[in-house]
Amino acid sequence: MPVHMGIMCERCRKVHFVATSRGIKPSEFSAGMYRLKCPPPCPEIKEFRKDSMRPYRVSEEVFRSGYAKEGEYQLVEIPKQPYPPQGRPMSVKSVQE
Repeated sequence: MPVHMGIMCERCRKVHFVATSRGIKPSEFSAGMYRLKCPPPCPEIKEFRKDSMRPYRVSEEVFRSGYAKEGEYQLVEIPKQPYPPQGRPMSVKSVQE
């Protein structure tokens, strides 16, 4: 199954996909934020940043519907990459005159 980026509604546990969900729109109040309005019967409305989205494995049919119910998605864990070394310590040379 393919992997798509989504945001989970904490109240009903549905995962909404930013590319296909009719309930996700850019925020009217905050630049760089999105607004999720979960469909009824869930009353949840929340704002989130793109970096809050997580990768989920879902079928194409579920993805096209805009959201996945519990049991229709699998969170894809991304291993954390260690930061590259910040350089080598500078050596101090003694200056002889």
